[in-house]
Amino acid sequence: MSAPTVVRPLRIGSFVSDTPVVLAPMAGITNAGFRRLCREQGAGFYVCEMITSRGIVEKNPLTFRMIEFDTDEHPRSMQLYGVDPAAMGLAVRMIVERDLADHIDMNFGCPVPKVTRRGGGAALPYKRRLFERIVRAAVENAGSVPVTVKMRIGIDDERHTYVDAARRAADAGVAAVALHARTAAQRYSGTADWSAIARLRDALPAELPVLGNGDIFSAADALEMVARTGCDGVVIGRGCLGRPWLFGDLEAAFAGRPLPEPPRLGQV
Repeated sequence: MSAPTVVRPLRIGSFVSDTPVVLAPMAGITNAGFRRLCREQGAGFYVCEMITSRGIVEKNPLTFRMIEFDTDEHPRSMQLYGVDPAAMGLAVRMIVERDLADHIDMNFGCPVPKVTRRGGGAALPYKRRLFERIVRAAVENAGSVPVTVKMRIGIDDERHTYVDAARRAADAGVAAVALHARTAAQRYSGTADWSAIARLRDALPAELPVLGNGDIFSAADALEMVARTGCDGVVIGRGCLGRPWLFGDLEAAFAGRPLPEPPRLGQV
């Protein structure tokens, strides 16, 4: 598929990337080394693996060891997880005061049962008031550091939460909203419902970036998602595992250039 007529740079707070691509935070995967490998291929926002707000507040040594960024990594994007507004607000304040990150992405999309059973991750937006309080606590303590949210369609096919949650997040002042177009019950099975991304794009103010996630395994997939949904950028998760050069393909595709030659076995 051909590139969209106009591909706008992706703006998150004061940070701008000409390539509207975000590396999805993945636990145990998107550490500094993996992010470096991906950043070498193409431009975008590269988010670290999930950090718990409680771990920051309690100054857990393991948590702080996970907060690792290269000296040339900019912006430093951290994903934060939490279920308590007070702990979230304090954690964000500590991140800002200690200059630990330049961008905070909040996790409301994790479908892992041990997280959702506790009411966290993808299950949390179902608790509308709690969700809103957590997001507001983060934004109000972030100062000039932009806060974004990543979520799923809902818990299951009977409980969709994404439009209401995204509107609440927008009202709280987030800088962007990303949607993995599956429910928590689906986890990573089936096919992502890209039409939900289009509905979310229509439901939110035009100036608020909406990012689409789910079933992007090639540059052509990314261009098709943008063309079909009108989203402002794409979030790449499983599609780059073992294939960090996908980010080079994405940079070329969004710039309207031919894709680079795939790496040979020796380069891999």
